[in-house]
Amino acid sequence: MDTTFIIYAAVALFAYGLLSKRLASTPISGPMVFVGLGFAAYAGGFVEPARVVGSGIADVLELTLALLLFTDATKIHVRSWSADMDLPTRLLTIGMPLTIVLGAFVAMLVFPSIGLIAALIAATILAPTDAALGKAVVTNKRVPIQIREALGIESGLNDGIALPILLFLLTLGEAAEGVGLWRLFFEEIGIGVLVGVGLGAGAALAIQFAIGKSWITGPWVRISLVAMAFLTFLVADNMGGSGFIAAYVGGNTFGRIIEPVEPTSGTFGEDLGTILTMVSFLIFGVYILGPNLDFFTGRNLAYGILSLTVIRMLPVAIAMVGTELRPPTEVYLGWFGPRGLASIIFAGVLVEETSLAESELIVAVVVVTVTLSVVLHGMTAPWGANRYAAWYDAQDRTTDDAL
Repeated sequence: MDTTFIIYAAVALFAYGLLSKRLASTPISGPMVFVGLGFAAYAGGFVEPARVVGSGIADVLELTLALLLFTDATKIHVRSWSADMDLPTRLLTIGMPLTIVLGAFVAMLVFPSIGLIAALIAATILAPTDAALGKAVVTNKRVPIQIREALGIESGLNDGIALPILLFLLTLGEAAEGVGLWRLFFEEIGIGVLVGVGLGAGAALAIQFAIGKSWITGPWVRISLVAMAFLTFLVADNMGGSGFIAAYVGGNTFGRIIEPVEPTSGTFGEDLGTILTMVSFLIFGVYILGPNLDFFTGRNLAYGILSLTVIRMLPVAIAMVGTELRPPTEVYLGWFGPRGLASIIFAGVLVEETSLAESELIVAVVVVTVTLSVVLHGMTAPWGANRYAAWYDAQDRTTDDAL
């Protein structure tokens, strides 16, 4: 990776850190800042353009997603969610599949030449949400905790759910009459699951034993989690399996064993994940958005806007049927489903893993949609959270359906 870029990233992180609290109350989000700085670096010629796939740049993006998948998965079993799991369960089990189906249908209307499998791949890549793009939406304590947790849990889990679907579709797209499907289950997913369970459980049991013997301190438990996130990804990837599946499964296995004895085990991983996420958006601005402004065609923009609105909001509304949620709450849940890091990296997986004829079109649509999301969701998050909170505060608390 270019040394100039590393220096630029370090300065950007430091400068943003100085202003982070001030910016938190404005429409300028962290991803907006870093994408903007990245694009400025490209436009100003500060950083030399590079080929993303197959370079150190791609490695940073992949390891960032692996860490996020691992740390998010460690929290899946937390019992405090049990009372309020109805909303995120609906978003993940009804809303997400409908989003993929509707997204594919709209893609075939907007791009008449795209095939069904390619349309489903595009829709699956754009299905996961990214809470980092609209952080105020899930951190504003005036917003009901059920709504904040629903969006936060959905964002944490949907990339892990989308991944096996994407791998299946990629293999299907490459296969001739079904040839290659066995490779998906026994190599990509099979190896990923085995490595994740094996390393996740082994590491967690070793740490649990060390805690019982007072051999390990709290900070090193947290550091060990990060080490295992990277290790599970790299081992599975080098064995021919899916490193992302391994990270997700490994994190869940690790968390189930460690969380009861060390509840703060994921804090360092979350902080490092935040840093790497901002660097990833800087990379996006420099190496992906900057050199590809020609992606912003009328059809791509149309699909990007539809992806953030109808394709997201209609499935969410359908998923909420029977909950008695009021329209403002459904709009809030529907609009604040931003697309970010997972979509960018899944598009990279598409380029690396397949020679699909529609790959360039899919990548272009993803880049346009993520850019629109960074700007639109970033700008509306503080305002939207405050506006929704004000509406909620004005509701009659004597009824149970105030949401």
